[in-house]
This record gives sequence, C-alpha cells and structure tokens, in this order.
Amino acid sequence: MNLSAPLLRVFRADWFDRRRSATRDSIVLFGGTVLASVLAHVYELGSHLSQLGMAYAEWELDDILFAAFAVSIALMIYSVRRYRDLANEIKARAIAERDARDLARHDPLTGLPNRRLFDEKLDACLGGASDTHQVAVLMLGLDDLKRIKDTHGHVAADKVLCEFANRIADLMRKGSVLARIGGDEFGIVMPDIRSLDDPTNLASRIVTSTAEAFAIEKVSAELGVGIGIAIAPSDGINRDELVRRAHRALYRAKGDARSRVRFFETEMDAHVERRVQIERELRSATTADIIEPHYQPLISLKDGRIIGFEALARWENRTLGHIPPDVFIPIAEETGLIHSLGDQLFRRACSDASAWPETFILAFNISPIQLRDPKLGLRILSILGQTGFNPRRLEIEITESAFLDNIGVAKTVIDELRQAGVRIALDDFGTGYATLSQLLSFRLDKIKIDRSFVSRLNENEEGRVIVRAILGLAKGFGLSTTAEGVEDTEQLTYLKANGCTEGQGYLFSKAIPATDVPALLNRMPSESAAA
Repeated sequence: MNLSAPLLRVFRADWFDRRRSATRDSIVLFGGTVLASVLAHVYELGSHLSQLGMAYAEWELDDILFAAFAVSIALMIYSVRRYRDLANEIKARAIAERDARDLARHDPLTGLPNRRLFDEKLDACLGGASDTHQVAVLMLGLDDLKRIKDTHGHVAADKVLCEFANRIADLMRKGSVLARIGGDEFGIVMPDIRSLDDPTNLASRIVTSTAEAFAIEKVSAELGVGIGIAIAPSDGINRDELVRRAHRALYRAKGDARSRVRFFETEMDAHVERRVQIERELRSATTADIIEPHYQPLISLKDGRIIGFEALARWENRTLGHIPPDVFIPIAEETGLIHSLGDQLFRRACSDASAWPETFILAFNISPIQLRDPKLGLRILSILGQTGFNPRRLEIEITESAFLDNIGVAKTVIDELRQAGVRIALDDFGTGYATLSQLLSFRLDKIKIDRSFVSRLNENEEGRVIVRAILGLAKGFGLSTTAEGVEDTEQLTYLKANGCTEGQGYLFSKAIPATDVPALLNRMPSESAAA
C-alpha cells in the first residue's frame, strides 16, 4: 500500500468536485438568465416596468426594482454554490477521515493490518473464547532479514517482506487475521480453532513456504522463521498476557534452531525472567568492567610446550553465581553490549599478556556481530598501541558466521589487522554454513578443529575420518591447526600421528585467571624455557 495513495485520492476527488461545482454554477447562471428573459417576454415585464418607471420617474423605482432583481439572482447563485461547496467539503472530509482510519490500522509497506488493528481483532475474538471456542495467537519472527538488508540494501529487504506477507496471506483460512507487528515480526489470530492441530498445521505450512528461496535482483536469498504459539483461554484470556506468552514461545523457538515452532509452556516464564535478570546484571557488569578474561594454554603437539594462551571470558555474579559464556555472550550480542564488552576484555587481555614471555601468542575471539563494525580493526590496533602489545603476537579467532553476515566489512577489518602483522585463525571449523570458496577468500593462518569433532575420535571411525580430512585440507593450504577439547591421551596420540600442530583442552589445563599463569608456567614446559 502506497502511503500517499489516500491523500492523492482526496486531492483528485476535491479537484473533480470543484470542476463539477463550477460547471453547475455556470449552468445555473445561464439557466437563470434564460428563465428571466422568458418570463419578461411572456408577461411583458419590459413594457410594464417602462410604464411603471414613467409613472414613478421621480422615485426612480425602476432602478430599485432592477437592482432587487439582480441581487435576487446573485443571491440564488451564491446560495446554490455555497451549498455545493459545503456538500463537497463534507464529502472530502469524510473520505479523508475514512482513509486516515484505514491508514492508521494498516502497515504502509505490506498493506496488512498493523498492531493496532491486530489488537482490536484479537480483543473481539477473545470476547467469545471458551474451552470449546479456543483462539490461537501465533507470533512470527524472521531470521536473516538483517543480513539481507546489510548485503542487498533496504529496498531488497522490503521486497522480501512483501513477498513473505503475500505467501503467508495465501495460507490463511477464512476468519483469521495476519498482521505486521513491526520490523521483521508478524502476528496471526486464529479464532474458533477445533484443536491444536489447526495452528500446528498452519505453522508447518508457513515454515515450508518460507524455506523456498526469495528472489532478490539476480540472486536468491533464504529466510528462516521462528513461530511461537499461545492458546486462549488455557494460556490466558487477557490480550496483553496472551501476546506476551506467544512472544516468549517465539523467543524459545528462535533459540532452539532455525525455523522452529514452539507452543507456550509455563516454565518459559521463569526462563525469560532469568534472561531479563541476566541482561540487567550484564549491563551493570559491563559498566563496572567486572567480566574478566581467563586463559587456556595452547600446546605445541610437537614437543608438548606452551606456546601461548587463548583468552576466554568468565563472569561470576554475586546474585546469579557463575554464568557461562554461552549464556551471556549471545545476550551481549543481541543487546549490542558485545562491542564495549569485547573492547574491555581485549584491553585487559593485552595488559595481562604483556607480562608473558615475548614468544607467547595471545588468541582472542571476535564475535560476528563485532565484525560488522567497520571501525573494529582501528579499535583493536589502537588498544594494541595503548597497551604496547606486539601485533605479531596476536591471533584473532573468527567463526564461519563472519563470512555470512557482511563479508565486505569483515574482509576490510581482517585485511587491516593482517597488514599490521596480526594472525587470523578460523574457529569451530566445519560447524557453520560458509562454503569453501568463501573461506579461501580470506587469508587465514590457522584452522581450529571444533571440540565436537575431537570428542568423536574415540567413538567411531567417522569422527576420525572427519578430523583427518580437516588436517589434510589445512596441510594442503599451508595452514597450522589447533585441536580444541583434547581430554585424553588417545585423542592426543591420534592428532599427533595425523599432523595436528597444536592442541588445547582439559588434558593440559582448564582456563585459569591471569594470577595463576606464572604457577602454570613453572609446572609445564614452555617455548621460552626451551629457548
């Protein structure tokens, strides 16, 4: 729906009404003149007025009568025209008010009902909700729309939104309402459902329809959609409560995996409340610079010596206790805190690493969200300069997701770092969606084998084949390799026998605070000690 269409309709209607009004006025004036002439001829008004004027010449009554006649004709025309103008004004105002009401209840991009109309329809449906006349609320959240916007622009993202809305509208049953709630979020009201199969089947069809590629210019893009479902009256009869619970089901669906459907469950309330509490505490911790890096040693598998450490974020909260990084890092990414948190951790890691032997490397993880910032490279180099840490001792670890989010910006940042002497390692290799050609477009120095592959070395031949293939690929491209999650000597023996150059894991040491690093160096051999 075009935002200016209602206003254009009002303007055109007003213009045509004014033309019709002017035409009618001309017809009335011409008709009145003709009628006056006919009446004057039939009743010989001219001779009568002449005689009357001769009889009362001294009163100049003929002038008065003529003036009165002219004024009466003018007043008649003015009255008719004024009446027409008022009628047209009322009509135009009614059209404008109708279009304004329509515009206030519909999304200008997709033409779908907006949040206001969605709420009105839901309230109307909930008024008759009962155990035999249930109402389903589905909240839909699109995945990867931001990536399409960053890669192809706002116009392409708008086209995808409209195409998605059209696809879903075609799946709706009679009486249901599809609305765009805002951004990449949509809502559906299904009144009078017979069973949970009704919203389940619709959600399944939506997931299947969304999985089909969306055409963008000369390329195609894929989207995922998470769907959260709440049912009235079992999950609530109040509109705000029902929508909130559908949102919580959507949050869990998007957290599970790509394109999942979840019904609301009671424990979701507790889960979301904890998430809100963690976010609140995380903001305070970031402001106070409380989260600190711990360090896990990197071991040369050739001689078993420490060659450096990987910095890993650790957070102990007075209220919530130990919060794992796989819990608070995603929240930091969603809230945008990852940028300030990442800078704080990196600064502290560089300061701590300055006390290590000069041959030791510092490995530091960069989030794909951070790599979307074109100023990231300059900030890293600035912190290196402020702390005096040698860029050639730094190893930045990125994941395959960085190749999908905004490859242009990521490549620029990485090129800036490489020019300064920083090494680049690909973390969690084989667990993402990047293609081999995308990986090779970046100048990498190292591949890190994900712990999920290392843990399978003792389980079956398939795990050993995967690890062997990764090691062969790295050797073919002249890259060093680090195996993560090494926990026993059997894994270590296999990795050494197949050419893995480095390892880290509990077999060697867990991540420790900076104050414990000297003691660890005294217990274990290091590259500096060998020198």
